[in-house]
Amino acid sequence: MANTQATQAFYSITLEPGSAPTAACMCSVLPAQSKEQQIFEARGERVFLRRLVINGDDVKVATMVEHDTFSIVRGVGSFRIPGMKEDLLTISSDSGRMSMLRYLPEKNKFERIHLETFGKSGVRRTVPGQYLAVDPRGRCLMMASVEKNKVVYIFQRNSDGEINISSPHEANQMSALCVDVCPLDTGWEHPVFGALEIDYSAVEGDPSTAGRPEKHLVYYTVDLGLNHVVRSWSADVDPTANKLFTVPGGAEGPSGVIVCAEGRLYYKHNNHPTMSLAIPSRGGSLEQARKRIIVSGCMFSNKSKRTFFFLLQTDDGDVFKLSMQVEVEQELQQVQSMTLKYYETLPIAREMLLIKKGYIYIVAESGPSKMYHVDSLADDEDEEPENTFTSTSLAEHDEPLEAVTFHPRADMQFLTHTVDVPALHPLIRTKVDNLNNEDTPQIYAIQGRGDKSVFKTIRHGMSVSDAVESSLGNVPYEQIWTMKRQEGDQFHYYILLSSSYTDKTTVLGIGEEVESLDDTAFLTVRATICAAQMGDNAHVQVHARGVRTIQASGAVVEWPAPTHRTIVAGSANQRQLLLGLSSGELAFFFMDQSGALNALEEYPEMSDKVTAIGIGPTPKGQMQARYGVVGCEDRTIRVLSTDLETPLEARSVQALSDVPVSIEVVTMLDPDTNSSVDFVHIGLKSGLYLRAIVDEATGELSDVRTKFLGHKPVRIFPVEVHGQPCIMACSSRPWLGYHHPVTKQYTLTPLVTSPLIAVRPFISEHLNGLCGIAESDLRIFSEPELGGRFVSEDIALQYTPRNFARNPWYPIFYTIEGDANTMSQATIKTIQEQANGAARPAVGPPRAASHWASCIQALDPISSKSITSTIHLTDNETALCCACVPFESRDWEVYLVVGTAQDLNNSPIKTTSSQATPAYQSRGGGFLHVYKLLDEGKTLQFVHKTRFANPISALTPFKGRVAVGVANELFIYDIGSTAVLRKSRGTVVPNTITSLEASGDRLAVADVAESVTFVVYKAKANRMIPFADDVTQRWTTAATLVDYETVAGGDKFGNLWLLRCPEQASAEADEDGMNGFIVNERSYMGGAPYKLDLRAHVFVNDIPTSIQRTPLVAGGADVLFWSGLGGTMGILVPFISREDVAFFTALEQALRSEEAVLTGRDHLMFRGYYVPVKGIVDGDLCERFLGMGVEGKQRVAAEVEREVREVEKKVLEMRGRVAF
Repeated sequence: MANTQATQAFYSITLEPGSAPTAACMCSVLPAQSKEQQIFEARGERVFLRRLVINGDDVKVATMVEHDTFSIVRGVGSFRIPGMKEDLLTISSDSGRMSMLRYLPEKNKFERIHLETFGKSGVRRTVPGQYLAVDPRGRCLMMASVEKNKVVYIFQRNSDGEINISSPHEANQMSALCVDVCPLDTGWEHPVFGALEIDYSAVEGDPSTAGRPEKHLVYYTVDLGLNHVVRSWSADVDPTANKLFTVPGGAEGPSGVIVCAEGRLYYKHNNHPTMSLAIPSRGGSLEQARKRIIVSGCMFSNKSKRTFFFLLQTDDGDVFKLSMQVEVEQELQQVQSMTLKYYETLPIAREMLLIKKGYIYIVAESGPSKMYHVDSLADDEDEEPENTFTSTSLAEHDEPLEAVTFHPRADMQFLTHTVDVPALHPLIRTKVDNLNNEDTPQIYAIQGRGDKSVFKTIRHGMSVSDAVESSLGNVPYEQIWTMKRQEGDQFHYYILLSSSYTDKTTVLGIGEEVESLDDTAFLTVRATICAAQMGDNAHVQVHARGVRTIQASGAVVEWPAPTHRTIVAGSANQRQLLLGLSSGELAFFFMDQSGALNALEEYPEMSDKVTAIGIGPTPKGQMQARYGVVGCEDRTIRVLSTDLETPLEARSVQALSDVPVSIEVVTMLDPDTNSSVDFVHIGLKSGLYLRAIVDEATGELSDVRTKFLGHKPVRIFPVEVHGQPCIMACSSRPWLGYHHPVTKQYTLTPLVTSPLIAVRPFISEHLNGLCGIAESDLRIFSEPELGGRFVSEDIALQYTPRNFARNPWYPIFYTIEGDANTMSQATIKTIQEQANGAARPAVGPPRAASHWASCIQALDPISSKSITSTIHLTDNETALCCACVPFESRDWEVYLVVGTAQDLNNSPIKTTSSQATPAYQSRGGGFLHVYKLLDEGKTLQFVHKTRFANPISALTPFKGRVAVGVANELFIYDIGSTAVLRKSRGTVVPNTITSLEASGDRLAVADVAESVTFVVYKAKANRMIPFADDVTQRWTTAATLVDYETVAGGDKFGNLWLLRCPEQASAEADEDGMNGFIVNERSYMGGAPYKLDLRAHVFVNDIPTSIQRTPLVAGGADVLFWSGLGGTMGILVPFISREDVAFFTALEQALRSEEAVLTGRDHLMFRGYYVPVKGIVDGDLCERFLGMGVEGKQRVAAEVEREVREVEKKVLEMRGRVAF
């Protein structure tokens, strides 16, 4: 990867898009199914359209559309204009434009129908888009900024059914900050929007009042007749108010809003007195008194019964059901009382969506989103009266309410968890390693928050679940077939197992159980080469000495192999049979109308021994396939005609890189033409897999795609998964080839299971799946869910993980975990002792202000897959960093070194260029803990700890010692008997060290706000000398040394960059002694004497937390793998030729002009959000070429002067050769 040229370029690919949710809403976008609801949600820079699929007890959330917007999505909404049969969708983003979308079911894509500009691009406090509210009747929407500005768009339909959108109507308010916006339900009267606003006009005149600014609930009325927006009503609310919820209006309810504040709820409306209700707090001695706030919620309205209720969630995750008792007084609906009842405790939600089919969808702030089935709405008033609270109070916000408490349940009572939508946010750290010695490495990650945190082992592949696993004894079977009794049967009946080692065939029957059959007409004393069901009722078994045809009547017809020749390969479809003989000749059979198998008299000879044969399936409505494919030992394949008029005539020849061992011809969907095409799938002895298209007219092979699957020969088997024709390629692990259900692109994904020798479809009364041979076992397993890319195994952690390290000698990881404002185990134990053991937390760890709960855990992800050792920190310490360090003074024995902080303050940090400010502020400083590793690293034994004046922020092994970052100082320590011993000290960065990377005598030191500094350690003088730093301020969150002179990093604003040390500076730093130029060079621009060169820079819209140089696939080159806090995983692939750089740069430029971004964001400006993009080609944009229409592909291909197939091949190979 090292490259000294200044023109080094990289290809950026996203392996897993960010999963951190931004917004979500319910919609109904299918005109033919107007009552069916879908979920429209934004995660990262992508929008998703999902639907709930219910098949009996099987419930899943299926993705219909996934679209990359290349923008920061800030809000989404759905609305139905009166007179339409389907909902329209809208997106607010950083493009400064309002985008209106329609879903096209026939194309399965979004169509942009309106794009209205209202402000500048970027996330700005005065540009609308932060808040999005849509009128419940679909007549207009409001977009608001954080400060001052609001715009309203009015929708109409003309006589032709076209949608017209008005120019933006401004509703600006000077000296006002907006906290939340929601629409009011006014029936068919003029639309009204409610906004929570802070008036800071008084603060500008008198800064002493900044602590308690006035907050108002403001109504904005949209006059549809006069076509303008007015500020119609305003009322004071609690200064802590943070959220609004719409109360049904018109005939369904009293209208108005629910105002949520700290510790209380209000119902407010312009013609109704304020009604208040306290938010209950958790009871118990472990709970400190604090006011809860509402973070999410949803509303359900039954229009026929004219009833409604809210589900509101607090910041603890507790969900309450809010119901309102309404009576009609003087033709107005008046709220008489409000009742709040504890419902369930769920993961904290970004959005909570209630689906009419009886499900609740939790768009989780952390971890996977969850779908719950609603078993009960908790309508029984006599159930849990201690957790039910009713209020008729008319108290205003400045009047106190009586505090109330409740007791949460540990188990769910009214909901049933049904399915998870996988997500990786927040992704704290990742490390790519191959602890299992598999073909491809695994991704080890720490993810989550609080007691829901996990250690993940992530593998590329799809999971399957075993239904049957039965031992086959000591016989090494290598082939399997499944067949029905008759063609019209629904289920398979026979399983044939063949062993060439013992030259035998075993026949199994499928019924209630899979058992051996002894009274069949199949030949069991020979190994079967090919078996198939031909015609309507015939079974054909091919063995080395001949062909046995078993008729439905039980009659057996034998065809002996020619003299002195044996059969070595064969393939069959419903009407044709093609065999390869040991002499290099071919034997061809076809079935006539009577069901008899007729042989061709001639035996055409190939150029060498036949190693593999594949014949295409019989097309519907025809009697024969047109082509067969034969592979020979001379590394060639030949396409032969199987038409009876020109039998076995050669049509084309293709040279290969190795001997073909398996060939299958499968009819699959071609996404470009949306028609069925014959694909040839070829497995080579070298582990290479090839796929090509057979021209229907000429038999020529085209569009050849290759992929390395493993170190074993590749064997191909046709299967059917979820009704789609697929192939299974078995090498060192099994791979499933299928067309992705969303993108329709052909995809190869491994199955996360033990290696399979052979696989066939398996259909029985109880299971539709696959069956295969794994070593000496017969395995029957379920069909994998198509579309999955990763499978993970989780180990639960105790607190939020902060960092982890791996033992260099054993497959053991060490995690450091800590949670702020959480009681530690020691504090809980003390309170329990005082309460005689009665105080126990019901759900989750108890919260406590200014408390830290932290621990260090050793875990084994390979053998035991569990936590092996846990050490809890005391005295309000929390772990910040860790490293496994081999100390030279202890004969290179590895110790775990952990850096901590005591009484850490989590307040925001201000940094200045003139004065160093530590990023970690604590009253008690920090400690350096040292632990001895016992029992092959599974057990931790405390050795000693050493106090520091400031928290320890970074650690790394360095030349048999440990390098320690404390504030802006870099230390080198060795291990002692009672404490660590300081060997060197130096001030190397302006603010705070966040990460350290070592290579030889050199250290790459990352600063919290000042990028990266290269430091050289001079052992003879015991000095650390900064010799090169950056000219740009970068708030570094992750950094790694790519090579001796190049560092890759990421910052908290979502940028990835590569910096390189100048050659002269690098050479001077490596000079021996202290008389070199580097020691005497003057400081330049207030920093190091030399400045790093920027080689690459791109905005990725996620905060990088880990970067690593590593290969990801078997035989693949090194890439830069990175992961982000929002759950994104991606790679930077270095280009290996200037031709590729020129091609993909031209392709990227052509796609920018051809492929319109949904939100109207300029792609080049997006990727260069803070700094112009440099040295990076956006692979995500290039891959959009694969999903374009035929005409669009042709235009782009013409721009780059290539054929469409050639462009597709290069785009796919760019990803396939290094990643998945």
